[in-house]
Amino acid sequence: MTIEKEMFEEIRKLFPEFDYHKEVHKPFWKKTSVDELIALAYNQMSNTVSADFINYGWLFRTSDDPESVNVFEELEQLEDEIYGEFISFFDFYYAYKSYSPIYKNKNFKEYLAIQNDS
Repeated sequence: MTIEKEMFEEIRKLFPEFDYHKEVHKPFWKKTSVDELIALAYNQMSNTVSADFINYGWLFRTSDDPESVNVFEELEQLEDEIYGEFISFFDFYYAYKSYSPIYKNKNFKEYLAIQNDS
């Protein structure tokens, strides 16, 4: 298995809520680069975290008492899921960046700066 296929399989495991058979993901089934896969993982994480933040905000704003035990525990669970998504991406990035000609010697802050310039 090539590193790119390994990375794609890892992305599928980390972010299972996406349908990887849809047309938008077909190019990743074929030949793709490490850099494109890092970008895909970042995109998947961003989409998942955005949805989690919306769920968190909705639950907080619509509850009568956000500090009641049940709601508070649900909010904490959502927080854990949000942080978990970030941690999953960080682990992925640091595990595979050594295969990237662009990101090999970059920390995460430098990675974000490159993304913002793109």
